[in-house]
Amino acid sequence: MNLKHTLLAAMLLAAPALAGVERSGEATAAFSGKGPAGFKLEGKTNEIVVKDQGDKVVFSVPLSTLKTGIDLRDRHMQEKYLEVSKYPEAVLEVLWTAIKLPENGQTVTQTTNGKMTIHGKTKEVPVTYTVKRNGEVYEASGKVPLNLKDYDINIPNYMGVTVKPDIETTVSFSFKKT
Repeated sequence: MNLKHTLLAAMLLAAPALAGVERSGEATAAFSGKGPAGFKLEGKTNEIVVKDQGDKVVFSVPLSTLKTGIDLRDRHMQEKYLEVSKYPEAVLEVLWTAIKLPENGQTVTQTTNGKMTIHGKTKEVPVTYTVKRNGEVYEASGKVPLNLKDYDINIPNYMGVTVKPDIETTVSFSFKKT
């Protein structure tokens, strides 16, 4: 549920005709959901895998690593809603030809499409990303909106508090072209 959003956002940071991508430094994938009376549900992980698969870049987030700050809530999210034993990761795929990288000292922001797979379902999603280039290092961030219903994920509900099905996922990391 929340992990899906983070994976979608993370997968938007590549460039056409790259031989490969090497992560540089910390990476973060996060999700944010809302409920009644100002209730917010947020979670994050620092585990993101980025792979160059020729014509596309693939971002994977192991859903079991998402943390909300409350162990019991994490366990419910993983076992009851995300079913990580059956669907261990969220995966975002973006074609290299859809990604633009800036020149040194410049920043690029754009929206493109990607394919998100969560909970055994694959859907086309909009991916909005920003990439800033500082020498050989690219600092990237992105976001992908998700609706849990699109992935047949039960809407989290606990003691009468129901999270809205629309979740925002974000990803940020630095990388170098290899």
